[in-house]
Amino acid sequence: MSDESAINYRGRKAARARSEQRRRAILEAALRIVVSEGVRGVRHRAVAKEAGVPLSATTYYFDDISDLIADTFTLFAESAMSDVVDPIYQHVGDFVNQHKDAMHTDPELLDQLLDRLTALIISLLQMELRDKRDHMLAEQAFMHECLRDPRLREVARTYFDHLLEKLVQLCRLIGVDEPEIAGEVLMGTVFRIEQEALMVPVDQFNIQKAHKMLKRQLKSLIPDN
Repeated sequence: MSDESAINYRGRKAARARSEQRRRAILEAALRIVVSEGVRGVRHRAVAKEAGVPLSATTYYFDDISDLIADTFTLFAESAMSDVVDPIYQHVGDFVNQHKDAMHTDPELLDQLLDRLTALIISLLQMELRDKRDHMLAEQAFMHECLRDPRLREVARTYFDHLLEKLVQLCRLIGVDEPEIAGEVLMGTVFRIEQEALMVPVDQFNIQKAHKMLKRQLKSLIPDN
């Protein structure tokens, strides 16, 4: 990970590989609890039980439950950026790079390309809903928890700034006006689509509505369109 997106852990650091494995197992157990019960379900005893470790292990690494929650979010953010966010935007960026010159030549061709770009993004979202649903639930949980806990905000800001920068890069590739603002608008639209998608079973996700929302937003951002 680059220095720009580096995130610092708060709890006690592990000195040996085996100790680090246990510490990571504790954080992964806490993340599973976040997904199943929400952040408020993260307690030393519950995490120790979920991780299959003695209660003393969780209190050794994390004196403060807030540090445990912050480090759980840190682990989530690091994993999400490298394993979910970056690969998705690599796919989208590759598509835009292949077709960006054609996007400003013919309105009919532009509409076709935007339709294909939207379909690609929605298909990646469907894959995420199917294979990375826990990631999306954890993201939503931490998004709300950082409003309550100031100690989570530094991690949250780093994570969401990373998401925004990926969208800003996409907007620059497409050639939209004010890519920084356009990125903010797109991120709000994507979050709205994801929230609605998480409220229903995967097979009830309204693909047509999501496609129309995202395509309209993309089309409105392109100048002289």
